[in-house]
Amino acid sequence: MRRSLRAAISSVGLFLMATLAYADPGKDLFDKQCAGCHTVGGGDTGVLDVKGVTEKRSEEWLEAVIIEPNKLTEKKDPVQLELVKKYGYEMPNLGISHDDALKIIAWLKGAGGAAAGALPADEHAEVLVTPELVARGKALFTGNKPFAKGGAPCIACHAIRAPKITGGNLSVANLSASYEKMGEKGMRGALKGLKFPTMKKIYADRPLTEEEIAGLIAFYKDAAAQKATTSASLFPAYGAGVFVVFLVGLTLYKRRTR
Repeated sequence: MRRSLRAAISSVGLFLMATLAYADPGKDLFDKQCAGCHTVGGGDTGVLDVKGVTEKRSEEWLEAVIIEPNKLTEKKDPVQLELVKKYGYEMPNLGISHDDALKIIAWLKGAGGAAAGALPADEHAEVLVTPELVARGKALFTGNKPFAKGGAPCIACHAIRAPKITGGNLSVANLSASYEKMGEKGMRGALKGLKFPTMKKIYADRPLTEEEIAGLIAFYKDAAAQKATTSASLFPAYGAGVFVVFLVGLTLYKRRTR
């Protein structure tokens, strides 16, 4: 009995030692700080897929963009400016230390960047926009329905192109416009991570639930679709109006020249 117990304890100890030996701090840091938005081999989801990034960018540049991305923008770094232009916003400063940045880069250079260690995109079924889900997202956005964990409503800082909603102006990000740029996957990553500087403080230990994220996405998607529909319907009317004005002007001109 004692031998069996000792053997069992020994096996558990060896398992724990092996687990610790194979634990990668770089992966842990990536999962905690980066995986909310970025994928490794999952394709662009409104933000950069970082698979193979260590082969395209120098370690010095990667350190800079992980530690202080805002300074790269201030220096007008061409790669950073191109990324901001492509995705519509600057990556937030997450407060990652130099040593932790090196660990993340080392992991991306090794198993993290290899096909065998690739992390796929966080797959979710596409949010189906229904009146009920849009209404739920609108209530969460405006604060009429509080978030389960007690986070502040979106309207406190953000504007959105939706009827009878003005929104805050603390953030320059209009969320219907952000949705158009980021798409559903990118927006899901942003809402799941909430890593932007102001949001990071407000929502610390107050993550959104999957149901809340789905409701907000439905609301943003609906607002973006309404803008597209409105714009499409305005162009024919605008064109007809210009044509009428042109005919009236031509008629008046002919009368004067007679």
